Amino acid sequence: MRRFYLYLIFSLAVALPWLNGCIKENRDDCKGRVMLRFRYVGDGTTDIFPEKIEKVTMYVYSAVDESFVGMVEYDKSALTAYQGADIHLFPGRYEIVCWGNILENSKVREGKHVAAPEYFSGQDIPTNDPLYYGRVEVEVPETLDERDYLCDFVSSHVKMRVRLEGFNNAMLPVPGLEEDASLSLAMTQLSAHVNFDNIPSQTEICTYYPELTIDPDDPASYVASYNTLRFEDDNDIMIQVHLGTRALVHEFSLADFLREHEIPVEGVHEAEVSILIRAGLSGIEVQDWEREEVTPGFE
Repeated sequence: MRRFYLYLIFSLAVALPWLNGCIKENRDDCKGRVMLRFRYVGDGTTDIFPEKIEKVTMYVYSAVDESFVGMVEYDKSALTAYQGADIHLFPGRYEIVCWGNILENSKVREGKHVAAPEYFSGQDIPTNDPLYYGRVEVEVPETLDERDYLCDFVSSHVKMRVRLEGFNNAMLPVPGLEEDASLSLAMTQLSAHVNFDNIPSQTEICTYYPELTIDPDDPASYVASYNTLRFEDDNDIMIQVHLGTRALVHEFSLADFLREHEIPVEGVHEAEVSILIRAGLSGIEVQDWEREEVTPGFE
């Protein structure tokens, strides 16, 4: 029995400094619990967060002086266990910025901008990740009562799909390019990065060079599937087809294409633009990949 009492006294002696620091007069080391739930409904009303977002990178700032408090990441397994964040903060007000899907094709610079890694290293940009953005202000009361908040996400990317048909048979040789006749795709005048207010840059502009792959079902066609940062319906973006590294084969205005085919991007979370570029002996035509007119027939 004496051993039990001695053990109990020793345990209390160890615990008392912590109890004194948080439960009694001195509460400087105390933090309150914030339960933050993530949600993304896209262009509907049903939560599709699990289908679209596999990782969340969360940045916490003081709402008083905008000083950086900390960063934490939640991977797929953590989000499967709980679609949100369980964080502990000192009393005060905070701004929390959440980025969905900062994966291998996105990088954060100085907690201010998000861009493709190639942009920061001066290389050609092939794509971005399918980015999503959320922002919420939370408050931890002096009473340290637990608080629950909801962080709604919005889309921070546009899905692009481009298909090129007939170029193998229709292209004429270009003098001086016989040894470099590879086909390439370019998308100009795109925002190079997006800031932590989810506003794409209007001053730092870049060109994307998405990867073209041979269509496994049609070896004479090429396809590109990639993501860009958000852009407006009325824009200065040009889509270009190059042969080799110097010969411009064809280019057209993306804004004109969107207008002609009535494809909106602004106000659409899951915005997707599908373009078919077909080369023939009479020239090159551009149309909506998803709205190609097909004449029904019988075999």
